[in-house]
Amino acid sequence: METKLSEYIKENTISGEYEKNSALIVGKVLGFSRNWVSQNLNDYYNTGALIKINSRPVLFLDKEVISKQYNTSLPKNIFGSIEELMEFLEVEDKKDFQALNGYDGSLRGVVETCKASISYPPNGLPTLLYGQTGTGKSLIARKIYEYGINQGILKKDAEFVHVNCSEYANNPELLTAYLFGYKKGAFTGADHDNPGLIHQADGGVLFLDEVHCLKPECQEKLFLFMDNGSYRQIGDNENVYHSNVFLVFATTEDPKKALLKTLLRRIPIQIHIPSLEQRGLKEKADLIVYLLEYESKQIQKEIRISSLAYQTLLNTVFEGNVGELENCIRQTCMTALFMNKNKEYIEINNLHLPNTLNFANRTISFMEHHVLTIDQLKEESKKDTDKTVLKEVDKWTVKLQNNEILIDEYFDHIYLHVSKQINQILFSDQSELYASNINIIDSLKAIIEMVNQKYRCNLKDKDINVICMYLVDYFSNYSTYSKLNTDSYDVFIGLIKKYYVNEYKLVSAMNELIESHLNLYVNEFFLSCLALYLSKALTLSEQQQRVGVILAHGYATASSIASSVNEMLGQYVFEAIDMPLDTTTDQILVKLKSFIDRYTKIKDLILLVDMGSLEKIYDHLSHITNFNIAIANNVSTKFALFVGEGISKNEPLKHIFDESIGMLDTNYKITERKEKEKIILCSCATGMGTAEKLKEILEESLPEKIPVKVLTYDYSTLVKNQLESDFFDRYEVICIIGTLDPKIPNLKFVSLENFIMNESFDFLWTYFEGMITPAEMNQFQQNLLKNFSLTNIIMSLTFLNPDKLLEYVADSLNVLQREMNIVFSNNICFGLYVHICCLIERLVLKEGIDVYTKSIDECSLLFKEFYYQLKESFQKVEKYYRIDIPVEEAEYIYMYINNMKESQSNEDDE
Repeated sequence: METKLSEYIKENTISGEYEKNSALIVGKVLGFSRNWVSQNLNDYYNTGALIKINSRPVLFLDKEVISKQYNTSLPKNIFGSIEELMEFLEVEDKKDFQALNGYDGSLRGVVETCKASISYPPNGLPTLLYGQTGTGKSLIARKIYEYGINQGILKKDAEFVHVNCSEYANNPELLTAYLFGYKKGAFTGADHDNPGLIHQADGGVLFLDEVHCLKPECQEKLFLFMDNGSYRQIGDNENVYHSNVFLVFATTEDPKKALLKTLLRRIPIQIHIPSLEQRGLKEKADLIVYLLEYESKQIQKEIRISSLAYQTLLNTVFEGNVGELENCIRQTCMTALFMNKNKEYIEINNLHLPNTLNFANRTISFMEHHVLTIDQLKEESKKDTDKTVLKEVDKWTVKLQNNEILIDEYFDHIYLHVSKQINQILFSDQSELYASNINIIDSLKAIIEMVNQKYRCNLKDKDINVICMYLVDYFSNYSTYSKLNTDSYDVFIGLIKKYYVNEYKLVSAMNELIESHLNLYVNEFFLSCLALYLSKALTLSEQQQRVGVILAHGYATASSIASSVNEMLGQYVFEAIDMPLDTTTDQILVKLKSFIDRYTKIKDLILLVDMGSLEKIYDHLSHITNFNIAIANNVSTKFALFVGEGISKNEPLKHIFDESIGMLDTNYKITERKEKEKIILCSCATGMGTAEKLKEILEESLPEKIPVKVLTYDYSTLVKNQLESDFFDRYEVICIIGTLDPKIPNLKFVSLENFIMNESFDFLWTYFEGMITPAEMNQFQQNLLKNFSLTNIIMSLTFLNPDKLLEYVADSLNVLQREMNIVFSNNICFGLYVHICCLIERLVLKEGIDVYTKSIDECSLLFKEFYYQLKESFQKVEKYYRIDIPVEEAEYIYMYINNMKESQSNEDDE
């Protein structure tokens, strides 16, 4: 087995299919237990045979294979990600735009537009780059060319021709001659034919830098060429030449003032390149590190820099932007190298910085400073992110998991740091950031205001502004946020989704619109932070909503009707779902369900559909009982406007549609809400017997007049059927109580351990809202504290002496853990206490003895090992109670332990 495992890992490492080397996938492919695979892989890792990639899920690579492939020895065996490993091996192949600092941060929009401009058929669209001196326009033009080559848009032998128009500012005729070419004798000095730069760049890229220096006559000749790709050479009036060239222009001036309108009109893509200060401190820090690393390679010496000199570079405003910063660092390294001739490394301090820098920027401080290597600078850059919210999430999540704090305290601490981060963003100088992102900010405001109105959030203008600036800051640091990945990160997201359901739905709705309209994406961690922040600012309307939806076949039929009606009514009444003609009813219902799930409270759902859809949709929705549903067909703008007016005036559904029948040719059906009976469901992985007795204890604890029943349900059936059973159509399940979470979506689970451990019962307020008075809730909690001690549970479940029984079982479980060389979690222990105590009672009473027929010889090797460990551990129990634990019962305990471990491990590894 071990050989098969190591060979599988080796194969995938050789082929580069690293994602197949997680414990879960290996277990499924090879047919081994995931826990066994995980343990063996970690054993191999501990021997030094494997490299561990601490990502989600955790991956393992063959170290010998990696060392041979990259001809290097690895001093360490663990990396945070595949990317980190590749960076360590220095094999990261950064192509074209990926090599551009900020390509997935502040320059993300620039990069996407540049890619689109050269990709547009047949020959791309002329593109103008404009911005301050030194912002990297020439470099971006070069990256456009490289991208064209790498994507096969340009042929591999295509040329990149760079022309600096400022060199010909005083001789425009010469530039015209060089651009378009000339014939021998066309003018004085033309002693040979010259085909011109446009001909040279044919099939490639012609980059005209400082294009504002072109005289109007030259601009005119240029835009005539842009119209059809044809031109004449100077001195040749007979022939017309043609060139397929991708034109890129650059200027430091305002294009509208510097270029002829006729030329500007022919350049459809105009891209502003932000200044160094507009790109944010994080990218500036990354640039400094990159430039220092580049100089280190050039001079073949390690570079170290004092923290004060680094801070001086970071805090200096470079008017020449990236270009000036690059020259500054190069001059600094030159000076430091000259003054450190005999050292194996050079050390930069403030004295080595150029005199051209303002002395005011030279940091003078009595604070302790230190010298940093380039690697340490990279680590400092990573820590800057961790010092914000994520570090606090890590810290407080550990405390929560160790039961050092309660959930409310956990959220309060993290909210404090999220607020602090937001305040830092708001109170920093936002003028540059705001100015460079004005278009995206306007779009974000429109999106947030739409969600605000649609979901009745009551967000104030200042709240909308906060969300906008927070989002802009996120997009400016996109690469930093997108790489966040820790266990605490996932725990935090899960808790936000559980405790702040409405807030997370709202930020998710914003994210969907941002993604579809702006092609930007916000990750779940950031959305969770925003949801937590909004929990204090957000006041959702308590009134249940009347939700209108128009469904119609056609490309944009529903959208057109909904948009027109909403505009005429002056409010957001109708959502639209457009349906292509080949859309099936099931696909329509999936879209409709997704739409309904976004709303926190629905009173009336009004569906207006086109002809032919009414009956099918009605049949599929008739089982919904928690809100009223009205469906009408033959939707039109006139009909939708009539219904929309009734919705906005809060008229009864029947009145609205009865009136519509008299005026319009339509049919409708209304299904009124039916109240479901509220229940608490007891379902235990340890069996129906345990669930029934748990039900009795709960019934004794509940207040007498509360309108809630307690019912039981078989655990394995519950896991298998999920919500598909008719049971869930008849009952509203307040929560499930048991020994193992069946993971049913949208159903709350409370573990038996929570009750036994006497944790806070404040969560019960959420479950029983509106059904119970404060006095009754207090009595309920007192009853739970009294009835749910472990001793009382065992006393209720068995007739045996609970103290003696628990003592024997606890001692035996301790021995079993030593035998298995593992430590069970509290969840596993409490579940086993309950199950084994009930099992002992059944065996003592000889219940079910006839069904135990399985032989240990029929079982797997892994189970046999566990069976003998269990029998060894429970010797005293078997002897004292004169019982023999059968193979079937041992197998059930084995599966129970593995299921619990699997459930917990999945949260860590996946």
